[in-house]
Amino acid sequence: MTTAGKTVLITGGRRVGSDLARTLAARGWRVAMTFHYSRETIEQTIADVAAAGSHGLAVQADLTDPSQAEAAVVATIGRFGRLDALVNMASVFRRTPLVGLTAAEFDRLIAANLAAPAYTAIAAARAMLGQEAIDGIRGKMVFLGDWATERPYKDYLPYLAAKGGMTTLATTLAVELAPWIPVATIQPAMVDAPPNFTEQDKREVLDATPLRRFGSAADVNRLIVYLLDETDFVTGVSYRVDGGRFLGDGQAGA
Repeated sequence: MTTAGKTVLITGGRRVGSDLARTLAARGWRVAMTFHYSRETIEQTIADVAAAGSHGLAVQADLTDPSQAEAAVVATIGRFGRLDALVNMASVFRRTPLVGLTAAEFDRLIAANLAAPAYTAIAAARAMLGQEAIDGIRGKMVFLGDWATERPYKDYLPYLAAKGGMTTLATTLAVELAPWIPVATIQPAMVDAPPNFTEQDKREVLDATPLRRFGSAADVNRLIVYLLDETDFVTGVSYRVDGGRFLGDGQAGA
């Protein structure tokens, strides 16, 4: 896929997403990013994109609202003329022990981690299908899932259920959108420990990871770059970027 002058929409992702935005801008991509609350971080990332000689756009949106998800796609196309890639990265990761799980919390996590990427992908797909193909492709989609949907750990039921549904969503879209729009999922393990993790929590995760380290944004984003820039012959697949975590102890959280 030719990359110069292409446009990508990245949903959220203050750490990994910001790193991806800078990486793609350096490769000639124009970058739009959505944010819900993290305006300062995303606007700084877009400023970095401009400093790299590319063009960027920050769009505030609550993607759990289908009208706002569609508006984010419309704003991106309104600014850049077309949409060549969607990277669905926005996510809410929250510990929810079953004993105290409420229906409201369940619904919030399903909305953030399944409904939001679905609304955004559907809006993006409709726009991509209506635009001219470049090198036989009208657009691409990459979804960020989680390695643990096939080996779930305790205390994250709605989050993992939503991420599992999102992986199925991406695979289904690969069928629906062929041959024009390749779709793939990346399932990373921990990229930096959450702020509430203790040293013991971190040690347990490392002990359950065969490669004995946490992942980095670059570990994830190099694969996204491959999918967007280096191949047009991959669709309907899921890649684990987990340091071998899938081979380890599935009971250790995150």
